[in-house]
Amino acid sequence: MRESLNLAQIRQRQLEMLDIFDDFCTTRGIKYSLSGGSLLGAVRHKGFIPWDDDVDLMMPRPEYERFLASFNKETADIKAINYRVDPDFPRPFTKITDLGTRIAARNGINKYGIFLDLFPIDGQPDNEEETSEYVAEYERLNRLFYKKTPLYRMSDNLLVKIKSAVRGPFFPPREETMSKIKSLLQRYPFGSTGFAGAIMGGSKMGTHVPDRVFKEFTRMEFEGRSISCIKDYDTYLTRMYGDYMTPPPPRKQKTNHFAAVYRV
Repeated sequence: MRESLNLAQIRQRQLEMLDIFDDFCTTRGIKYSLSGGSLLGAVRHKGFIPWDDDVDLMMPRPEYERFLASFNKETADIKAINYRVDPDFPRPFTKITDLGTRIAARNGINKYGIFLDLFPIDGQPDNEEETSEYVAEYERLNRLFYKKTPLYRMSDNLLVKIKSAVRGPFFPPREETMSKIKSLLQRYPFGSTGFAGAIMGGSKMGTHVPDRVFKEFTRMEFEGRSISCIKDYDTYLTRMYGDYMTPPPPRKQKTNHFAAVYRV
């Protein structure tokens, strides 16, 4: 019988992975920050948001490429997984994945374990209207990219199954879609426009801030350890969440990512 992990055990493994990640980046001078809800958690709770179950990280694109060039060569039980190393990977960003666990999935695609999400920070247009169009184009391409993965084709949702069977053959190849995503993201190199954001995270327009926000870093407490964070977290979190120090109502305090996790 497989050993299932509870939330406390999942978080403990995530923290162990975060320590490995932090040590790797710190010793090599690779700049990174907690992002999204994890950064909010560090600021408001000094750790995980109580109802959250994942860890989000971000890096300026040049640092992201430096990281990917060497991380998997020097780590053993956790690996950086993305479309470059796994043809089935469903998203354009990277997950730092634990090789000793699996996340149970009803559709049978149990390839990935406990993870940390890692998003590149790219340059963005210097005005809201153009940024909105840029985000919309990314979201369109991201949907196309996902629809050519086994996770989409083997969905247990009947409507998705029908759409996949009928429309799937007409979706462009993943390589073609990824080429367009790369071209879109390279349109605004980091540091070239005065604005930037981690568009691959959950809040698209919410990441659009002056790129100076992503150029200065500090250390903040997260679950009893010191982790790298952007220094001007206030500009970033205000853009994403508004009054970020006020928790949402209980009905919105939900855990989303790990339905069931087991050791392998």
